[in-house]
Formats: sequence, structure tokens, C-alpha cells
Amino acid sequence: MNSNPIKNPCRKGKLSIEPLYLYLNRFKQRSIIIPMAIKRMRGSPSPPSIANTEAKRRSSSMPKWGQLVGDVLLPILNRLSFVDVQRAKTVCLHWNSVAKQLKLYTKFHRIPWLLIPPQDEESRASSDTSTKLFSIEEGQLYSSKYGASKEICYQGFCVGSSHGYMISINCERNTLFVFNPLTEKRTELPAMDTFLGRISEDMDNGGEYLIEFAPEAASDSRFYRGWTCSRQLREHFIQKAILSCDPCLNKSYGVVLICCQNSKIAFCQCGDSGAMSWMYLEGMDAPFHDIMCHENKLYALANCGSLAVWDLGSDSFPVSTQTITSLFWSAPLRQTLNVSSDLYTSRLYLVESSGGVLLVVRRIGEFVDEEGRVLREGDLLTDKAAEPLVCAYRTLLFGLFRMDFDKETWVSMTSLDDQAVFVGGNHSASVLACDLPGCEKNSVYFTDDYWERMNEDYLYGGHDMGVYNLKDKSGKHFYQLDALKIQPPPCWFLPNPW
Repeated sequence: MNSNPIKNPCRKGKLSIEPLYLYLNRFKQRSIIIPMAIKRMRGSPSPPSIANTEAKRRSSSMPKWGQLVGDVLLPILNRLSFVDVQRAKTVCLHWNSVAKQLKLYTKFHRIPWLLIPPQDEESRASSDTSTKLFSIEEGQLYSSKYGASKEICYQGFCVGSSHGYMISINCERNTLFVFNPLTEKRTELPAMDTFLGRISEDMDNGGEYLIEFAPEAASDSRFYRGWTCSRQLREHFIQKAILSCDPCLNKSYGVVLICCQNSKIAFCQCGDSGAMSWMYLEGMDAPFHDIMCHENKLYALANCGSLAVWDLGSDSFPVSTQTITSLFWSAPLRQTLNVSSDLYTSRLYLVESSGGVLLVVRRIGEFVDEEGRVLREGDLLTDKAAEPLVCAYRTLLFGLFRMDFDKETWVSMTSLDDQAVFVGGNHSASVLACDLPGCEKNSVYFTDDYWERMNEDYLYGGHDMGVYNLKDKSGKHFYQLDALKIQPPPCWFLPNPW
């Protein structure tokens, strides 16, 4: 192979970057190489020898990778995985500077990682309290002991993941904040006590926060009492949180929630001057099931497949631009949702894909045995067993639809082709799987977001995650956890190191 294959970066076809991978392999243990290099550079020069002369001759004939101009290096780095980009940043100051430009490089492909928070004491199988990050590309588990692990996972909980940032609530301080776990950048958001109807709180003997809500908030059909614990705050009052755009690219971004009374849409604008107050968005009747943002537009999915659209281009507040009602709800979507409603429940997700809007329908069996059979709750009690059978809920199938904005209807789809989508409590995402090793095309990767039942049993909850192949209609685990009870639950996280 030519020792320096990159002679014309503008030529057609794929660039050969195999020598660059070999070069990067030297930096996998960079923490060891760097101190040795510095020691040699600062030490006294060694006397000339035949060996040194030969080494210099070989060195002069090797490619000068560290001297690659930015216009050539940038498209090469764009082809690397997230981990290899981080290794490349340690090569030299020049490479580190060029790598930072990837945040402006729209073609930089990133795949979500699985973030596994430190587990609560009752669900933790070991004394390990570190946050875990699982890479699908490498099939590798990494450990991260970033400073906010305790605050996010013990003193509060995560309510959303978007553009590489976690949106979390600190129950101790009653604050909502946006946090990047890789850079530790943090933005405090306005208090939501009045907005959520929270009037007081207390702590029980077990250290759990008990929060009291105003009668008008607790009287909603979703709430069965005026008192609730902090974990139930997630399932009752804040169902999902996303960002309107990447804060690294636009300092003026919005935080969007599905929250409180009847699952309404709440919005808060953030900028250089700080965060403004919260407001409810008007445009379509609640409840809403999912939200997504793309190209300065907010899309919200309401009942019966209805879709509401807001323009986020204004610096002040979103403007309602389009509503598509259930009148245009297609028959295939209705059929997918209505199958055995007493045995299944549904989760609905909006996903941007190739500039279009997709609806992913997730069907979850309420009680599923080890053979994959869906049982009725009454079947869990048998004459042979003194205790009820433990049959946790489990995702069994997915349906796929695309919005035809001209006809204002959902059109059934059978395949994602070369793409894969990631759904759960995160800002749903789609990727081109053929460019990402380890990522299965035409598949749906999912994590557990069944908040209503996640805490009802001490034996399971947070466990329902895997990958579903739309072609053969089969599901499997991409990462095997040790227990069915995972608290807090894992979520998708898009690494954003800038």
C-alpha cells in the first residue's frame, strides 16, 4: 500500500484512511505515550549512533500526519467514530483545533450511546457507583465518573436527553437544569414550582421527597392525590424534555416539555441573558404524546395521530403554523393501535428522518412470560404456585408511518431502508446505519420509558430495551444487563464533546 495515499483530497471515490487508523492506534494509550515523549524532549541529547541515524532515515520517509492541512484532515476525521475522534484530538494542537470544527460540519455522523446512570441502592447489584456509557459501534462499555452523577441520579432524576445534553430536575433545590456530562457545561432554568402547581415538600424517613401539589393540579385525571414522591413526579408531571437545537451551535435555544395538567406543551427560551419564564403553547388541545424539533420547527403529536407545528424562528415565543387533526388519521395507523388493547399499551414517537417526519408506534405487552406470550393479569395467579408469576412488560412490535403534509395523512411504511432510529425518553433520532459499524440498518433501538409502570414492582422496571428488526419483525438485546430492575433507567445520549 502507498505510504501516503492522500495526494488529491478532491478526487472522486472514497479516501483511503487505513494508514491514519494505524497512526491513531499509537494514541490509544495516550496517557502513557505523552509523558514519555515529554521526558525525552526535555532530557539531554543522546550521543549519535548508527541506530539513531537509521531511525531518523526511516522517520523522514514516513507520512507527516501531524502536518496535514485542515481542509484535508477535516473530511478524514468526519469518517472516524466518536472515540477515534477523541483519540485524534490528542495527537497535537493542530489536530485538536481541526477536530473542534466538526461541530460545524453537518455531515459529521454521530450515533447515540447508551447512558447507564449509577443505580439506586435497592437495585444496585454491586458497589460500583460510576456512570456507564455503552458504544454500539465498538460494543464497548466505558466508565465515566463525571461530577454531576450524584446530583442527577441520587438527588434528582433525568427527564430528557437532547443534542448531547441531559435535562434534569434536582429535587433538593427544586430546580430544572440543562447539563452536558462530557464538558460539564450547565444552564439553570427558571423555577417550576408555581408552573407545576407545587406548593410544599417534605422528606419521609427513607429519604424520599414527598411533594404537595395544589388541588387544581392534583385534580387532573392523571393524578390520584395531592401528594406524590419525586419518582412519581416524572410519570405524572414531566413526561419528556428536549432542546430546540444544539446549544453549541446556537446560544439562543429553547427547552420544550410535555408536562403537568393533561400533558400540555411548555416552552422556555434560553440565551446569553439567561432563561426566560415558562409558558404554555397554544395551537392544539392536549394531551400530547411526543415532541421533536427540526430546522426551527417544533412538532407535537396529540391524540389520534394529530400533529401540531410551531415556528421557532422568532426570538420571543413559538408561533403556531399548522395543525393536522385526526380527520386525516389513516386506517393502518388505527389498526396498529387498536390490536388487543387490553393486553397491550402503546408508546408513540416522532422522528426526523431525511428531512421528513416519521411516526414510530411501539406496542408493549403488559404481562409477557419467558416464551414471549402475552398474558392477562388474572392468568398470573395459578393453583400450583403460592406467589403470582413474575411477567414483566415487554416491547413486542413496532409500526412505522410517514407524514404526507400535502395530503395531511400518515402513510404506512414497511422499511427504514439503510437507516436506524433511536427512541425512548430521549429526543428521538435517526442515523444512516450503513456508515456506522455495529449499527443495524432498518431497525429500531429502544429504551424503557413506561413511566406509569416502571416503579410498581421491585422485581422489574427500566429493563425494557433492545433492538427491533423491521424486516424479520424480531427483537433482541444489544446490551445485556444483570437484572430486570434498573433504577434509574438507561437512556440514549448523543455524545457532544464541545
